[in-house]
Amino acid sequence: MTNLPYTEIILMKNKFPIYFILLLVLAGSCITPITDFTQVSSLSFLSVEASLTDQAGPQKVRLYMSSERLTGAYFTPISKAKVYFLDEKGVREDLTESSSSKGTYVSSTTFAGRVGGSYTLNIETAEGKKYKSVAETMKAAPEIENVITRFEILDNYAKGDPRRAGFNIYLDFQDPNTLGDNYQWYWKHYQRADICETCVGGSYDFFKNTCVMPRVPTDKTLNYKCDGDCWDITFSTDINILSDAYLNGQRVTGKLVARLPFDGISPYYLQLEQRSITANSYNYYQGLKTQTQSNGTLFDVPAETRFSYNIKSTTNPEEKILGVFDVFAVRRKIFYIDRSLSNTQGELPTTKKLEGDIYTCPIGLANCKELVQCYDGLYRTPFKPAGWKE
Repeated sequence: MTNLPYTEIILMKNKFPIYFILLLVLAGSCITPITDFTQVSSLSFLSVEASLTDQAGPQKVRLYMSSERLTGAYFTPISKAKVYFLDEKGVREDLTESSSSKGTYVSSTTFAGRVGGSYTLNIETAEGKKYKSVAETMKAAPEIENVITRFEILDNYAKGDPRRAGFNIYLDFQDPNTLGDNYQWYWKHYQRADICETCVGGSYDFFKNTCVMPRVPTDKTLNYKCDGDCWDITFSTDINILSDAYLNGQRVTGKLVARLPFDGISPYYLQLEQRSITANSYNYYQGLKTQTQSNGTLFDVPAETRFSYNIKSTTNPEEKILGVFDVFAVRRKIFYIDRSLSNTQGELPTTKKLEGDIYTCPIGLANCKELVQCYDGLYRTPFKPAGWKE
């Protein structure tokens, strides 16, 4: 297998989602003085996570204020805002705030962007502050022509290290004969969830829907089973992007787009996406990579790296906004990876043991609950993923 001489940008991150890591970057930036764990400047910025795709909705926009402190919550959701998309024809799609997730705004389930359409994101907070993105045009995403999975061992890591063994995913596609095409690869993995809550040192409050700590601390860990069908979700821990600046119109072969963990022997469900992102999105992610190379770690990336390329305040032009408005088309492959030991060159999976006990109601205790609801969120969902096989 050969690789074409393209420019590849891969940003390695921790296990956290991108917005959480980058908020840590902002809080820990070396250019902001820190006194008693509080930023001296006490700056908190509007942070926007917004995406519009050509897939049926709901499309989502998350709004929050970045943290002013290094401890405690890292963001504060922004509720009761007016949020909508507007296309070049003047057609408007209003988003409504999710009842289960403050600061998250969703479109109708049937709304989708269209290739060739231009869209702006518009936001007005309850305090009357207004924000608007530049118009972003959705470009078509080429088909994924071929996908190859290879089990590969990184010998620089010792046996038992979860980084040593894994499955690399490669693909082929044809770049169009048009300059300015930019790509991003993203994946999601779903697996059946038995446990829906783990409380360390406390127990689950079914009225507050959260773990609570007792007056007298304990060293117990209690796990609560799910009340029905539920799936845990993991997703890309790399930002993997590519520009066609040096390969316009060529066929790309053997592009490494994912490395997946060897943490079990059951078939591994994977949703793989090839996205056609805009120039503003590409430059935003490229800036993160450039700063990481210069400073050596995500925690040294200056806050300015996160300032938006395509979202501005119309109320106060001097205001800085964090995040980016992503507009992209998607080509998706759903498949299972065979992780049986016959294909893993004698390596063994790195599995995690469930710590603590599974909670059961004490005998004779009336009105006791022991099953926790499976809420739809970033890391878990009660909705069966497309293409799921039992």
